[in-house]
Formats: sequence, structure tokens, C-alpha cells
Amino acid sequence: MTDTGRLRERHTWIVVTVVLATALAWLATVSLVLLMNAYGGRAPEVLVVLRTLARAALLLGSAGWPAMLAALATAGFLLALALRSGARMDRRARHA
Repeated sequence: MTDTGRLRERHTWIVVTVVLATALAWLATVSLVLLMNAYGGRAPEVLVVLRTLARAALLLGSAGWPAMLAALATAGFLLALALRSGARMDRRARHA
């Protein structure tokens, strides 16, 4: 397998792992909230703070989506240029 094939396979596995980890986090959060509601427990202050932060992120995202879209497009363009030019992604650090 060539270096390009290994790099693509590695990126594919990283994406799969991130998607599965995100789904697991959402499922754990939803089941925790459902269990707390089923047993009549009050939401701890941490969940209230997290909910407030999520709402603030949604409000900022809805108001500033053109800037976020432009930033993501620029990052994707720079990544595509780096991959196309053959730049190595696995650079090693030099130690003294």
C-alpha cells in the first residue's frame, strides 16, 4: 500500500472514530437526562450551565454563520492545497 493509501485509510478511520464517539456522547447525554426525569431528579447545575452554553453557541452560530462558513471553506481549501502539493502530514519533530 502506498503512503497516499495509508494516509487516506488513516483519515477514514479517524473520521469514523469521531462520528462514533460523537454519537455515543449524544446517546449518553440523552439517556442521562431521561433517567433523571424518570426518577424525578432535578438537573444539576452543570447541566444547566451546559444547556446555556449550547443555546449561546446556537445563537452565535445562527447570527454568524457566514463568517463560520467562510472560515470552514478557507480551512478546507488550505488543507486541499497541502494534500495536493504532496506536503507530508506526519512530520517528525527534531530533538536536540
